[in-house]
Amino acid sequence: MLFSRPFCKVMAKKDIPIEILEAAKELFFKHGFKRISIEDICNKADISRRTFYVYYENKTDLLIKLLEQIRAENLHEIFAVVNSALPFPEKLIQITRYNIAQLEQMTPEFLADIHDPSFTEVREHYECKKEYMEEWIHTFFTEAQKNGDIRANLDIDFLQRFINYAIASYKNEVIRKHYPDTALLLRKVADLLFYGILGKEN
Repeated sequence: MLFSRPFCKVMAKKDIPIEILEAAKELFFKHGFKRISIEDICNKADISRRTFYVYYENKTDLLIKLLEQIRAENLHEIFAVVNSALPFPEKLIQITRYNIAQLEQMTPEFLADIHDPSFTEVREHYECKKEYMEEWIHTFFTEAQKNGDIRANLDIDFLQRFINYAIASYKNEVIRKHYPDTALLLRKVADLLFYGILGKEN
């Protein structure tokens, strides 16, 4: 006997939490967090509200889980570049390009929503992750300095604070008015950091 039981098509079981996350990601990135309702997410994921609440307490809980997923994916990609055999300048370029590509998926509405100072839950989420990233970035630049990849007399603490300030510039209302495209703004910041005022691009 060729088959011990009747042949049937095996349907892959849906990973419902992931389905919800992916639906939310698409809607949030396109329309922002505040404009999207749980009903919108349920319709997109093709689930009921009851199913939604099995996995997530509310819309904010879903957003925090989504930000955790994005962070994990970003760190995986960045660490892969850092641990590669690429020269240090190429590592910086690759990491910057990756981060800009990620931002290009998000609308200004979404970025404005998640960085709203009154959004306590998200602010606390970023704050609790901040120390780890600050230490990691400091180590990354310190090792590069030891290896002669950046100037020996460069103040790493100042460099790190300056980079943080430059990246956070997209939150400034005046700057955002002139450069509403966050990805474009960060590309300009990267150009300034990498090549300076008098230097030339490679």
